[in-house]
Amino acid sequence: MDVQHDNKIKELKEALDKALLEGGRAEKHYLDLGDTYNESYQQTHQQEDLENAVMCYETGLQVGPIGRETHWYLFNNLGLALCARYKQVGSVNDLERSITCLKQALDLSPPGHPNRPISLNNLGLVLRSRYTVYGEMEDLKRCLICHKQVLDLHPLGHPNRSIALNNLALSLQAKYEQLGDMTSLGNAITCYEQALELRPTGHPNRPMSLNNLANALKVRYEQLGKMEDLERSINYHEQVLDLWLPGHPLRSGSLNNLAITLQDRYDHLGSMEDLQKAVTYHEQALELRPLGHPDRSVSLNNLANALNVRYNWFGKIEDMDKTITCHEEALGLHLLGHSQRSHSLNNLANALRTRYKHIGEIKDLEKCIACYQQALDLHLHGNPFRPMSLSNLAIALQIRYEQLKKMEDLEKAIICHKEALDLHPPGHINRSASLDGFATALQTRFQQLQEIEDLEEAINFHAQALNLRPPGHPNRPTSLYNLATALHMRYKKLGKLENLEKAIACLRESLDLHPPDHPMRVAYLNNLAISFEARYMLLGETKDLILTVACCEQAACHETSSLPDRLIAAKHWAIKAHTYGFGSAISAYSLALDLQQQHLALLPSITSQQKLVEKSSWLALDAASCAISNGMPEMAVQLLEQGRSILWSKIEGYSHSLTKISEKAPKLAEEFQILSKQLEHNAISNDTNITLQRTLSEKWKNMLEEIRKIDGFSDYLQVPSFNTLRDVSIEGPVVMINISYFRSDAIILTLHSSPIVVSLHDTSPQILNQLVGQLSKATTSPDNSKYVCYVLRHLWHAIVKPVVEQLAQLKVAERSHIWWCPTSYLCALPLHAAGPYRKGVKNLPDLYISSYTPTLRSLIRARLNISKPQSSLNLLLVSQPDDTIPYVFEEAEVIKNFKKPVSLCSGHNADKKGVLSALQSHSWAHFACHGHLEEQPFNSWFQLYNKEHLTVLDLAMAKLPNAEFAFLSACHSAAGNIHGTPDESIHLAGAMQFSGFRSVVGTLWAMTDDDGPSIANAFYRYMFQDPDNVDLRNAAAALNFATRELRKQGVPLDRWINFIHIGV
Repeated sequence: MDVQHDNKIKELKEALDKALLEGGRAEKHYLDLGDTYNESYQQTHQQEDLENAVMCYETGLQVGPIGRETHWYLFNNLGLALCARYKQVGSVNDLERSITCLKQALDLSPPGHPNRPISLNNLGLVLRSRYTVYGEMEDLKRCLICHKQVLDLHPLGHPNRSIALNNLALSLQAKYEQLGDMTSLGNAITCYEQALELRPTGHPNRPMSLNNLANALKVRYEQLGKMEDLERSINYHEQVLDLWLPGHPLRSGSLNNLAITLQDRYDHLGSMEDLQKAVTYHEQALELRPLGHPDRSVSLNNLANALNVRYNWFGKIEDMDKTITCHEEALGLHLLGHSQRSHSLNNLANALRTRYKHIGEIKDLEKCIACYQQALDLHLHGNPFRPMSLSNLAIALQIRYEQLKKMEDLEKAIICHKEALDLHPPGHINRSASLDGFATALQTRFQQLQEIEDLEEAINFHAQALNLRPPGHPNRPTSLYNLATALHMRYKKLGKLENLEKAIACLRESLDLHPPDHPMRVAYLNNLAISFEARYMLLGETKDLILTVACCEQAACHETSSLPDRLIAAKHWAIKAHTYGFGSAISAYSLALDLQQQHLALLPSITSQQKLVEKSSWLALDAASCAISNGMPEMAVQLLEQGRSILWSKIEGYSHSLTKISEKAPKLAEEFQILSKQLEHNAISNDTNITLQRTLSEKWKNMLEEIRKIDGFSDYLQVPSFNTLRDVSIEGPVVMINISYFRSDAIILTLHSSPIVVSLHDTSPQILNQLVGQLSKATTSPDNSKYVCYVLRHLWHAIVKPVVEQLAQLKVAERSHIWWCPTSYLCALPLHAAGPYRKGVKNLPDLYISSYTPTLRSLIRARLNISKPQSSLNLLLVSQPDDTIPYVFEEAEVIKNFKKPVSLCSGHNADKKGVLSALQSHSWAHFACHGHLEEQPFNSWFQLYNKEHLTVLDLAMAKLPNAEFAFLSACHSAAGNIHGTPDESIHLAGAMQFSGFRSVVGTLWAMTDDDGPSIANAFYRYMFQDPDNVDLRNAAAALNFATRELRKQGVPLDRWINFIHIGV
């Protein structure tokens, strides 16, 4: 408060004290003092001023008998002050008291009293405020009666008639919003227009009338879709902006309103100019509201909403990131105790929920739920915003349930929805939304528990919600969609065609109500496809099958929808087209793989990327099977390369050689390399800033496009052509085994011929999954030989024997080196050891020397610039013995006895830092320690000194320039996540290969401790047989020799087949 104001307060207090001492009319002094505090509050919005005003008015009413003229002012002003405090603090008790006071003021101004129009007007305004809280039509009816009486008391020519028209219009608009009564909206617009006519150019309130009329016209446009209304709305808002020139205190509000209306025209006409103007105007409004401005948070929120619109339509991630940044700043301006903090929490949570929906990053969802919970904690019982907070929290909890399947999330969501519905009784404006939300949660619980009562109650609630959303209601499409989903569930449960027909009718109507570019169309199309297919399965009519695939295709190609939704749609399209023999299947698979790559690029952490890949683990395999069925084996090879080991490939793309690019564009190459290194580090981290990672990814993508414009680099970092991939067979045949639910095949790649497809009719994913179970029993059962033999014989007859017969036809000599590139469950099975295991009959290890490669590209890269045979090598021996693996001492001695230079890393030197440092300077490494397989494969580890863990992630982050060969004599060192992402090769051996090792020996399961010295002895004896020409390319032959030595020693089958070779 300024000095003049302080002096005025002081004078009024002195006059009050004097009146009290003299026994005079103190109520007038309390009124004057209260009005002064109230004036100060209107300027400063300081809560203390408002509290003082309320106290003065209340005290004034207590010091004199009711009926004096001053008491009308005290009741009136106290009522308005209590209403202001309600808006500031949110206490409904203040709102109730406000109405009571204003009613008493009205009683003190009977018909004919000069203050009666004021009393009627103020009571009408506060009744409308209570209506917005409870949604009671009685309040709105009484409000309209008050404002109509005010208008009657202000006939044509009355100076306040325009005010009366304006307030009546606002109440009529509220009636429309409750009942959808277009007559009320039309009458409101007529009142606004009459008020505007009474406020000609130059009238101080003309801009406000223009603004209100513009807003009402916008609402009518939203219902009737008449462009004339929208154009008039924009025109009036532009007039307001012209009247409030730069420097005018209300200009920022005018910018805001115009921006919102331009967004609407953009939605209708798709003019990018309108959307860009909207964002620009919001940005200008924000600039006019700097830090400290009371409406800065409003502008932040509105700018965020405009950016969100642009993001929803165009998918530019920087828009969504900026949206969240705006909401975060707004929240920072609303600290604990601020009346708007709960709203800022809610807005931020909404934006995070949107980003989660579009990107799928679980951190966004967790933060969203935390924000919603904090908002709910601030909306205690009786708070008008509590139902909204309950509904929002419930929706977010349901989303997390869908992700994590924790029943406590779903049960809490149902409790929240029920409380929200109880707070929205029949007649409440938001009851339909609460009915829909509660019903959806009950549907979800039905899916889990299959209790029909939940589904019937859900259908009943959805039907009620639909009845409350008649034709023309903006949320009618949502209600139709939700009811259709529930009806389809009842059809599946009870098998009644009428439910399915009703579901299809609802979905078709909901689609008709959405414009072609609406982002929700993809969800509606997906569900409509499911319903058409269900009807096809029931009635067998081909038209339904055609409609099924057509809906899936439209959904997948709907570019204004989110990536996760489009990816789901593309997978549905591919599977349906493939299953029913439609020619679009290959296109569908190609799109699905492309969308998967795009989605991966937006996920900031390796964990979130892995979860996405897990959801699409069969995609590339099914795509390849489709290509084979269509006589395109070359494409099958490319599709397998595109869709497998994509996590390693994505990270590896950041470290690709730039030497040749540097020769043509050195500056671009340098910038690209710096950016790639940063992204590579971030990509294998779990604590990367989401916004930063995506900003860098977008920049990297743009630079990659620039590189591809350089002559000779058009396919840089793209899936290589088949002719390039075929070079993988330069040192021997490579056999890709594709296991799909549609068909299973071997694809044999040789250097000078087309790929040869060998159909594997006797195997399938289901059979191989059973074999994995059999093998698991073998590793834990005392009578394991029968389980192991069963597995190896089945692998021989179903897969390996047909391949071997084809190799014989190709004249591939016995004891040649061949490479296996398995998929699916085969990644966990000992394909290299398959055989009939009958006396006198050769098994695969007797016929060929087997190696594995996770992808063709990884083997091609491993052969690049490979070192020549050498006499000197530097071998690092990481040895960490303990009481459970005592043979590690003997294993270390065996290796040292070969008289090759060995650097022993053991004891306190073998901590994580020491081992990673030593790996930098050694080309060969031998690990003899504990290995452990974790459920989260990137966390699988070697146990080092003091039980410190060297994880897959640690190895992936290491760059080892001298790496050549590694022997991992540890449990599970080549075992991956077989039931999650088997084709990603996320295991210790895979990490060693990714970090630079060209050749790796590992284990598929737990190894027996005393096998370590034996296999190491035989292996290195073979490798070092010519000490002057030690060649790492002999590693596969050395392992074959070593395992045959173990067989001769009588080592059980499950122990020697455990060891595999990967790479060159």
